[in-house]
This record gives sequence, structure tokens and C-alpha cells, in this order.
Amino acid sequence: MDNKEESPSKAEISNGTDGRSRSITDRFPIAPLVAAGRLMSFLSKQSYTVTAKRKFTLSAENNEKSKQASSVRNRSLSPPKISFSTMRNSTTTPSNLDRFSNTIRTSEAPTTPTPDTVGLDFNFDSVYTELRELADTNCKYFSEQKTDVCKRFERLLIQLLHSIDLSVPLIRYLTDNFHHFDYSPEVRASGYRSLVVAHGQACLRTLDILRQVDTKRVGLLFNLMYSSRLFQDLESWTKALLAMQRIIALSVKMVDYSEKKVDADHVPLDIELDYFKMVAFDSEYFFGRTCGFQFAPSMQKMLTLLLAGLATFYETYNRSISYAAASLATAPKYILFPEQRAKKCAAIFRDSDYLFCKSFWNIVDHDYVKMGSRYIVPNVTVSKYFQIGPEPIEIGSIIVPPPTASSGDDEANERAAGNIGAGSDNPTGSGSEQPRQLVNIKLLSNEIREGMSELPLKKTDLEIASTKILPMSDQLLIHIHGGGFIATSSTTHEIYLKPWALGLEVPIVSIDYSLAPEYPYPRAIEECFYAYAWILKNANKLGWTGKTLLLAGDSAGGNLVTIVTIKAIEAGLRKPDSIICFYTPFLLGYSMSPSRLMAIMDPLLNTGFLWRCLAAYAGIKADDEPPHDELESASISDQNDSLIGKRRKIEHSISSSGPIPSKSDSLSNNEIRPEYIRGDTYYTQLGDIMGSRQALLLRKLRESTLPNTPHMSPLRASDEILRQFPTTYLVACHQDPLLDDSITFARHLRSLDVEHHMVIPCARDPFIDDNIEFARRLRDLKVPHHLTVVDEWPHGFLDFGFAATDVAQYNIEIRNMLLKILQQSSINADNVASVPSHID
Repeated sequence: MDNKEESPSKAEISNGTDGRSRSITDRFPIAPLVAAGRLMSFLSKQSYTVTAKRKFTLSAENNEKSKQASSVRNRSLSPPKISFSTMRNSTTTPSNLDRFSNTIRTSEAPTTPTPDTVGLDFNFDSVYTELRELADTNCKYFSEQKTDVCKRFERLLIQLLHSIDLSVPLIRYLTDNFHHFDYSPEVRASGYRSLVVAHGQACLRTLDILRQVDTKRVGLLFNLMYSSRLFQDLESWTKALLAMQRIIALSVKMVDYSEKKVDADHVPLDIELDYFKMVAFDSEYFFGRTCGFQFAPSMQKMLTLLLAGLATFYETYNRSISYAAASLATAPKYILFPEQRAKKCAAIFRDSDYLFCKSFWNIVDHDYVKMGSRYIVPNVTVSKYFQIGPEPIEIGSIIVPPPTASSGDDEANERAAGNIGAGSDNPTGSGSEQPRQLVNIKLLSNEIREGMSELPLKKTDLEIASTKILPMSDQLLIHIHGGGFIATSSTTHEIYLKPWALGLEVPIVSIDYSLAPEYPYPRAIEECFYAYAWILKNANKLGWTGKTLLLAGDSAGGNLVTIVTIKAIEAGLRKPDSIICFYTPFLLGYSMSPSRLMAIMDPLLNTGFLWRCLAAYAGIKADDEPPHDELESASISDQNDSLIGKRRKIEHSISSSGPIPSKSDSLSNNEIRPEYIRGDTYYTQLGDIMGSRQALLLRKLRESTLPNTPHMSPLRASDEILRQFPTTYLVACHQDPLLDDSITFARHLRSLDVEHHMVIPCARDPFIDDNIEFARRLRDLKVPHHLTVVDEWPHGFLDFGFAATDVAQYNIEIRNMLLKILQQSSINADNVASVPSHID
């Protein structure tokens, strides 16, 4: 067997490992990071692995007219230099897309995105052309053979050809309309682009398999050695492409009814039900051999292990010790058998409740996990937990009361993480009982600074013994952690917080807010705002002069950072000098956008988990009626068999491509108010698709007005508030369902002349629409901002530095970016202080 086709070369594996830790700090342990990466690489090797080098040179190998591509995608924090000249400006919906010939091959004009329209360094047109021709060649060969194996390949290749023929005109139409949804002509990013790029990536992987089939299909060895593996690989990728073709067809319909906006509140019923069908059944095709294909190779291995762990954890969740031990013994099957992993994880995402989601993500906050992290995370001098409150905080004439929102008394506390243990070993860990009106915070500092002794500091608060006392810092960073509002803590985010403290050489205060569902909205907001006011009042105790203040948060923490800024503006309190939001959801209310479709195939931030996190945070429960889902009465493995009938019952209604609606049809649907068209009949249909319990949850989410309030969804904040925003930096990921929201928000701020900076997230994050929409609104309000497109990394990449060398290296770039932001904020603060007081 050709090893070159099975695994990356040693040079590629070791690429970029030199000096990755020393550039952060000499305190960062190197050996454990290397060992962890090698272990994950060994465990997660799969037959479909494609090297980065081969992946981006396919056009050069087979088409001299195509441009040889770079082996590594752009990872810089600056936008790519791309031409706008080849972007087509079609603004009408073609009515004859469904009549394109199934034998379409090539045309004089490009039918697919080219590098300058997508922003990547490989030629999509040549990829689709070669894929179509190679599939056709192999199909003709197998049609002439008489064996059962060849007939199976022939039928599979016919499906693949049909999918490609349907996808190409749809992708061409999306390419024509990219410019309506981009942040600007210079910075081109949107959910539509991300969908097209993801489809192209899947085609690259499929093309690699077809080449192997083409070279090995003749002879006895093919039947004995290669046919089984290649057929399984090709079948997996064909199913993934068929599912993506349906997703792209749905996005084409969205282009019209959205009226060139990504914030679509009024969605035609048939389109919405098609979306839920994809969520319920198509996601399975992205969790097996194709897991994480849209991300960097190092993250694909990490995500494969993560899903295997998810499937194993479900089997041990709330089970007896003996049953859990047996399940753990068979856990490797979810790595060795991708199909079993895919079915199990798809069912978990579809049917599990938020207590299971909370318990799974809180594994990272378990005692044993934190003990192991001590060998990976560097030590800082000061690492102190303490509580503040319950006295009101008075700053001038402003009084900030302590948190008063009560916990959900009728909500059961989080169950232990399966049979592994009880959870955190510190009072600020996730899921812990929080005293009323007290807030937990953590101080991290590279050295002891003047004033910190007033906290006071004890020996147990010092990870490194030190007698050195530095002067107070002019700069302070306040951090709010993510976790979907339901999980993790500041401890779980020390993987990047401690390197930040060492590299930035400034104190960092991380707020451990109370978590849902035990403490739903608005408890987390009250605690974060109270901690913010306390920090302003007690700057000296933190070793801070009070000069420059930055707020940073990731995911749900970025949402809370934005809300704290809004509340500071509303209360007349001092604003932070800058805020930095990493892959943040800015719109928690229901809204369909193109990048939200990518959550269907996201193994980390799947659609089912997103719904449950939002419901828990909003205090919405779907357990007030007896559940009728199979999850309550049988294991998920049994459930998969019982769902076959349901799949057949509704699968026929999923159109392969679907006609593209005309504007008149779309408008007539949008004129009908949602409360009139989404009645009991609609939710009965939804129950047939998603199960009665999930349909009830979705109904409550749709009918609730809470997620659309400005204190949950910053995109709903008024222009008057947003116009007063400080300099804003947005760091998200392209395949994040909320990226488009961020760009729109940034545009709005720009129109209001407010300084903001948008760093567009990794091109693979499910919150990408949020960030794009947010950036657009910032831009419209004229808030100064930077918008940079970053590729390859998934949602939550800051926490994955331990697992992949390339992610760790990129996190160093993030740290350097923060250092520049701190320096610029200090300069701006000095300039403001130097302005004479009589000048307005």
C-alpha cells in the first residue's frame, strides 16, 4: 500500500515545531505539549487523511493552466490581497437553474468560484472540472465490468456525478451574489463564501480518493486490498457532498427571500422545515470519515477525538459504575469505526438535553483534568481566587448594586460528569453553588505588583515564590470566559490566559460568573457588571494605576463583554478603552443566515448544542411535558433503527436542489406574519422531524421575546448606545453561524463615526454571521474598527493551543495583537489626558 497516500510526510508533521513555546515564555513547558500532540496524531490517523501539500497542488499536477496553490492557507491577521474584477454582479434570481443539463462539463466562462472570488489560493474551477471528468472516467470503466464490487462503485459514482452537476450552477449563482453580503469590496467574507469554500474543500478530498481509485482499479489487488477501503471513503464523501448540495440549494433560496440581508426574521415555512430536516438527518454525514474536513488537518484530528469522547461519555452518563467501565473498555470503537461514531453523535446532538451538554463540557473543569493541565499550562506568579460583594459599589454619583437575580429554584443542579467525579475543586468552578450577591473573580499576574498585598496575597496564591514587587501597571485586562453560558470557568481558559499574563506583562482579572441553567439570564450580566464596577473602584488592589482598561471575552464571554460595555454606557460609568470579542454570538434571537447552515456540519458547535445553550441561558425548559423521544426509552444505538421509518417518511420531501423561488413568491410568504403561519400544524410537522421534546423547545425559543432584547443580543442595541462604543476588535471564524451578524454590526458602527476594529474570525466558525453582521453595523455607525479574515481554525481555537502546534503558534500572534492593542489604547489615553479641559 502506498504510504504517501495514507499519511502526511515527516517533514509536514514536524513543520513549525521549533521554538513554538519559547517565543511565549521560558516558563511554558515544552515536552508535555509535544507528547500530547504526538499522542493525538497517532490515535486519530484515518484512511482519508490528505496532506496539505497534495491538497493544494492538484491543479498544477493535472492542469498547466491552473495556478499552483500554496500549501498553507493565509493565517495572518491582515486581509488577503484579492482582486474584485472577476466578481459577477447579477442581482436577479435565475428561473432556469433547475433546467441545467446533467451532462454539463465546461464552459468558456468560469462556472465556479476562482481564487480571487473566494479568497483562497487554489482554483475551484479546475477542481470541479477534474472531479467531474475523473468521476465520469471511473464510472464508465466500472460500468463495463461485471463484478458486484464494480457495480457498487458505478452506482456510487452516478450519485456523485449527479450531485456535482446540481451543485455547480447553484454555486455559480452564489458567486454572482457574494458581493451583496460581504463586509466591503476590500474585505470579502460572508456565510455564503464559507459554504462555497467548504464545498470546494470536500471536493478536493473526494478528488484525492478518485485518483486512488483510478490508479488501483485494475487487477486482483483492487478487489483484495483496496476496494473495501476506497469504497467506504468514497461513499462517505459522496454522502457529505449530497448533504452539502442540499445545504447550498437552501442557501440559494435564502439569497432571494433575505432581500440581501443576513438577519432574516421571516422565513417561509417550507424553507424552514427543509432546514430542520437537514439538521435532523444530514449532520450524520459530517461526523464520520469526513469529520472536521473544513478545518486545518491538526484540528481534524482533535475534533475526531472529541466526537469519540462525546459518544463514549454518553454511554457512561448517569450509568452504574460497572456499565460505565464496560463502555470505557469499548470506547476505541468510535475511533476505529467512523460510521458508528457518526450515528451516535448525530443522535446525541439531535436528542440530548442541556444537562448532558453541560456535563460533557464541564469535564474540562474536573479535578483530574485540571491536575493534568498543570503539566501543559505555564505557571504565573500570582493566581488568586477571591470573592467580592455584597455591598453596593459607589463611584461618584453612580451606585452599582450587587447581583439580585435569583437562581432557578425549580431547576435541578448539574449532574456529575457521568461517573467520573463531582467536578471542580475550587469555589469558582463551573456548576458550583454560588452565595447570593457574591461574585467570584480570579487575578493572574506575571509578578507581584504594588497594592496587591491589600487583597491580601497568601502563599497559596503564589504559583512561583517571588520577593520582587513591581510598580503598578498602567494597563489591565478584564476577561470573561465562554462556554455557552452553561459550562467551563476561568480555570479551563488558563491554557491561553496564563501565557497572556506572562507575554503581555499586565494583570489579568477573569470573572467567574454563575452558569445556567441554575442561574439563568440576567444573573451572569449582573455579576459581570458588578465585578467591572468593583475593579474600577479597587484598581490599586489589583496592581493597576487605573489608566488603560481592556475587556476581552471569547464566545459567550464576548457577548457578556459587549453587554457590560452597553450597561456602562447606560449607567454613565467609565467605558473600557477597547473591547476584544473572540468568535462571539451577537444575536441570540432566532434568525436564519447562511453561515448558520454550517452548524449542521460543525462537530464542535453543532446546531443542537446551540439551541440548548440558548434555552438554558434564557430559562426556557422543554421538560414540562412528558417526552416522547426515543432517547428517554432506549439507547441511541436502538434509536437509530427506530428512526429509519421517520427518515423515510419525511426524506422524500427534501428536494435534491429545489427550484429557486421567485421574488414574488418570496415576498408573498414574507408578508404573512410568523405567528399566523407557525401554528399547531407547523409544530406537529416539526415534531415529526425533530421529536416532540425538541419541537417544544424550538417553539418556546421562537415565541420568546427575551433573546432579542439588547442585553442578550447586542445587535438589537440602539444607535445612540452603539455610537458611544469604544474601539472594538472582533475576532471570529468564517464557518461560524453568526459571522454575517458581526459584519453588519460593524458597518452600522462605522456609519455612526465610532471607532471600532474587526478581526474577522477563523473562516470555519459557526458564529461567523454574527461577527460579520456586528461589523457591518459598527461600520454604518462609523465606529473605528479593523476587519481581518483568518482561516482554518474552528470556534474556540484559543483553547486548543495544547493540541496542535499550529494553533499554539497562531495564539502567539493573537497575543502579539493584544499587545499592540494595549499599546495603542495607552497612547490614546495619553492623548485624551493631554487635551486642555476647556476644549470640548
